Amino acid sequence: MNTSLSDRAMQVLEWSRVLEFLAQHAQSAMGGVQCRSLILSSDLAEACLRQQETTEMVRLLEGSDPMPALSFPDIREELIRSGKGGTLEAGELRDCAVVLALMADVERYAESHQGKMQVLARVLEPLHITKTLKGVLKAIEGAIQSDGSMKDTASPELRRLTHQAQGLKQEMRQQLEQMLHSKRYEDVLQESYFAQREGRYVVPVKADMRGRIPGIVHDVSSSGATVFLEPRELVELNNSIKVADLEIEREVQRILRELTTVVASKAAEIEQGIEVLAECDVIRAKAEMSRRLKCHPVLLNEDGRVMLTQARHPLLLIAKDHVVANDILMDENVRVLVISGPNTGGKTVTLKIVGLFALMVRAGLHLPCAPESEMALFTDLYADIGDAQDLTRDLSSYSAHMTSMIRLLSESAAQPTSSERSTPCSLVLLDEPVTSTDPQEGAALAEALLCRLAELNMKVVVTTHYGALKELAQTTSGFMNASVEFDVSPSA
Repeated sequence: MNTSLSDRAMQVLEWSRVLEFLAQHAQSAMGGVQCRSLILSSDLAEACLRQQETTEMVRLLEGSDPMPALSFPDIREELIRSGKGGTLEAGELRDCAVVLALMADVERYAESHQGKMQVLARVLEPLHITKTLKGVLKAIEGAIQSDGSMKDTASPELRRLTHQAQGLKQEMRQQLEQMLHSKRYEDVLQESYFAQREGRYVVPVKADMRGRIPGIVHDVSSSGATVFLEPRELVELNNSIKVADLEIEREVQRILRELTTVVASKAAEIEQGIEVLAECDVIRAKAEMSRRLKCHPVLLNEDGRVMLTQARHPLLLIAKDHVVANDILMDENVRVLVISGPNTGGKTVTLKIVGLFALMVRAGLHLPCAPESEMALFTDLYADIGDAQDLTRDLSSYSAHMTSMIRLLSESAAQPTSSERSTPCSLVLLDEPVTSTDPQEGAALAEALLCRLAELNMKVVVTTHYGALKELAQTTSGFMNASVEFDVSPSA
């Protein structure tokens, strides 16, 4: 079916809101992005596997030893840069270590929970490569602190240079303390403290007194009353400190280049591992969503059988605790379900439940319904719900709906016919079709439309107030009536 028709169906069903709610349960940025763009399965066996992944994750999360938290940084850009010869910063290497450590944790968890995983074990199997990445993790952790700073002990040379610089700075502080408390500086100092400007130690001198102390001015206060002066007797020691700091920086850069080379040599394996972590995070988000909405796995079929009991609209469950449940029963012999009833009785909500459930099972999501329910796999979905008026195209509500119907029939005619396939793979949701016109003409057009869709072997759920369509369901094979009611007691 045309992608635009499918996109339109997802839009009117508010599928993006379901995905956004799912993404909120992801623990990583990568997982969140993948949640918002879930791939929908078109194969029954694959859809069953996706659902089983969610089921196994729910069991793990509800057990006494849940899976480690899957919060990790996205380091794919860093891996690419390392492979192009760039040098990673210490904080970026720390992020690489976080990913490597989590890969190892999840791999150990998978090994210790083999008996509780069947399909999840297949997802996590690539993490066996973490055994080849221990050297990378050890090298990074030996040089980089958990806060992303370089350890002084990252190399013997860095340890020596750092010790040398600390000795020089200690000598500088001692000289400065002597200056601050000497009679010579008592009248010229603005305040009794020392500071640093451009990496050099200075003292705050009154602007009108700076000629009394030979030295180099590095800065002036905003008021102009204070100059920050490097006394001449400190120049040589400041130079030594500057040289020592530059030597430390050169050694730090050498270590960073060396570690980056180590990471680059295993970039492909690390990227494979981070993709597995992201996929696992998506499955965990599905499981968390299942627990939050009290969902269950259901039996899937490709026979067009929809047997939903106690089905609740997922977006309503997100907004409030109590949601009226519906039973929606369409066996494989029913081609068209005609739903009637009063306004505000829940007809449109029922349509959207069926549509969203059709998408959810293809995404491996559990359904908010009774566990004994059953849902068919529909690879194509069309939904005409709400006002389709489009003033930019000069289309009234009636014209817009009719245009949509023509497109649906035209593109459906190109699909395999009922003689070529025995079970429906397309689900069509129509909310009060062919309205905004003469009731008799509208009913006749709607009847012709439904009959044609049934001939094309599509599964159709339609809401209506037309009496003729209700009668059609009583007299035509493959059609069935259903009704909803408005319960006035809560608002009484």
